[in-house]
Order: sequence, then structure tokens, then C-alpha cells
Amino acid sequence: MRIAYLHYLVDDDTGRHHVRQFAAAAASLGHIIDVRGMNLAPEGNAGGDGDATARLRSALKQRFGRYLHEPKELLWNARYVGRETDLLRELRPDVLLVRDHLLTASCVPVARRLALPLVLELNSPADEGRLYLGEYLHFPRVARAIERYKLRRADAITAVSSTLKRLLVDTYGLPEGRITVVPNGADLERFHPGVRPDSGVRFPAGVAPIVGFVGSFRRWHGTDLMTRMAREVGAARPDVGFLFVGDGPEAAAVQEAIRPFGARAVMTGRVPHARVPGLTAAFDIGVLPETLFYASPLKVIEWMAAGRSVVAPGYPALDDIVENGKEALLFPPGDADALVRAVLRLIDDGALRARLAAAAAERAAKSLSWVENARRVLRACETARASRLPGGDTSHRPA
Repeated sequence: MRIAYLHYLVDDDTGRHHVRQFAAAAASLGHIIDVRGMNLAPEGNAGGDGDATARLRSALKQRFGRYLHEPKELLWNARYVGRETDLLRELRPDVLLVRDHLLTASCVPVARRLALPLVLELNSPADEGRLYLGEYLHFPRVARAIERYKLRRADAITAVSSTLKRLLVDTYGLPEGRITVVPNGADLERFHPGVRPDSGVRFPAGVAPIVGFVGSFRRWHGTDLMTRMAREVGAARPDVGFLFVGDGPEAAAVQEAIRPFGARAVMTGRVPHARVPGLTAAFDIGVLPETLFYASPLKVIEWMAAGRSVVAPGYPALDDIVENGKEALLFPPGDADALVRAVLRLIDDGALRARLAAAAAERAAKSLSWVENARRVLRACETARASRLPGGDTSHRPA
């Protein structure tokens, strides 16, 4: 198949890693994937610091961005329709695959105008903005109405977790068979148990095991739980080390929590993704204190592929990728005491650490690669394409 894969991610969005990995995996399976970023926001600092237009844009964004962000996204739909129509007429794909973007629905009239099968990739619900992105003024009823409009007119849908699929079915009355659950994947060539630890990270002799985290230090990753875990575990086990990789608005709180531990606690700040496999190999226990309840945490899958033991919150969405007690230890979400107990259990039981790590690596290798992710998406694309053929099932689309 020839698939046009459109997304609306800005230049520094970590979601672009997902886009690249899927596209590469799909291409390796023999398909042609045309990836195009459609977002109208200027990339980087267009014009440089001395550009008057850039300075004005920055000033307006700081003052009015909270109020204008979502109206801007709505207005951009009109421009997207024209751009996407011209692009797809040129590309002539068999299927249009779109990474869903809040308040953006241009793909629906474009697909209808060009008679293209439409597959929507859902990584979050419309309520994500209201729940987790407090820096903007939100219009939740508008967001849900647009989401309903898109989902009911798509030929097929992929959802990143079974929890998200259930939410979409229950909210909008969608047929379950039209939604394919597609968890995130790991690059098994870069994340595997044989990767050598990053040479730039050193711990004093005798410091072990190492507790680690890779990601952004933000509210939805449970920074408050992370700081409490680090304080209590570090005090209770004076030989344990910590390796925290990443940055974010709450990174300073984590830095302060581990400061008393001196050289046995390392915080790298933001690093290029190329360093992440080696840094993951440098710790023994990956700890995810919190996550979005519908998410398929990429970091957990990469830690599993790398052969690390994992502690994570026991949301039903995690059941798509791990079995509690077999490939990870899951704790009741938000329970700081249970989080600390789970980490201490793995610190004290090396055999359990090794058993969980080996089982996690095996599961990742069997079913959580980007190639497996691509296979699932491609099956959804094939289903959407078949529904447009004579005799195909089009009962889910409105007249």
C-alpha cells in the first residue's frame, strides 16, 4: 500500500519519535509511507532573535496564548483543508492515515472529497487538554463534538490502549470492531539487554542497584511521588543509586530531593535520544510513578526491551503490555507507600529483579516492537481500504 501519514506535531514534540519509528517499520514491511507534518506553527525561532516579526509573535503568545491557542487551532482547519487536498492529489495514496490532533478535523472533508479511506490514530482522548494541559483555556464541549465528528466518519481507528478504546466506544457508541488496539513499541536494535551502559555516567564503588527514570518531569509523571520515593528509598538503603534522565518544569523538585545523596544520585537533564539506550542500560530498576490513565508508556516498553525490571502504576492500560508479577511490579495508582514498598522489594531481591527483567525483555521482543506496532496499523489500513471496495462494509459511515 501507499499510505499518506499526516501529523500536526510541532518540531520539538516527542511524538515525532513515534511517527519516525512507525514509518520506518512500515517501510521495512514493504509499504510506501509518505510522512508529512502539517502544523502551521513556525518551526524553531523563525527569523532569529533579531527578527521583529518573531519578537512580536513571542510577545503576543506570552500575553494572549492562553486564550487564543484553541481558537487558533479551530481556525487553522480551513487552511489545512486546502493544503491537505493539494498534497494528497499529488501523492495519490491508497489510504490516508492521520495522527489525531485536538480540534483538528480537516482530514474528514479532505478524505471525503478525494474518496480516500481514512484511518485515525488516537493516542489520547479529547479531554486530555482539560485534564492535563492547564496552561490553556479549553472548550471541552467543542473538543468532544469535533472528536465525535471525526471518529464516526473514519473508516478505521487505532487506539494506543484498550482503556482508550473502551472510552471511545462508551462515549460515542462506536462499533468495537472498528477500533484496533495498537500499543507503542520499542526499537529492538537499540534497546536490548546487550547494550553497554553509557560511559558518561559514573557511580562510586559499591553503589547498587541503580533506580532510574527517563522522561519529562511533569505532573502527569507523578513528580511528587518520585520525590517521596527517592527520599525514602535513599534513606532506607544507603547503597542504592539514582539515575534520573530528562527535564521539565518540576525537575528542580526532584533535584532537591536527591541532593543529599551526593555522588550516588545523578540527574542528567535533557539528553539526545541517541543516548537513551545507554542510559537505560546504566540502571537496574525503572520506576514510573504515574502516567496518563489511558496511555501506553513508551518508556516502560523501552525499559522492558532493555531487560530492566520495572515498577509502574497499575492502570488497566498497562495490562496491554505487562502482567503484574511476571514482567513488572504494578502498584495502586497514587499510593506512595505501595510505590516505595515495590521499589524496596526489587532492591532487596536480586533474583526477582532478574526474573522480571528477563520476562520483560522476552515479551518486548515477541510483541512490543515497532514492527509489530506497524503490522497492527497496516491491518487497520487494509480493513479501511477494503471497506471502500465494492461489497465492502460501509455501515459505520453516515450517509
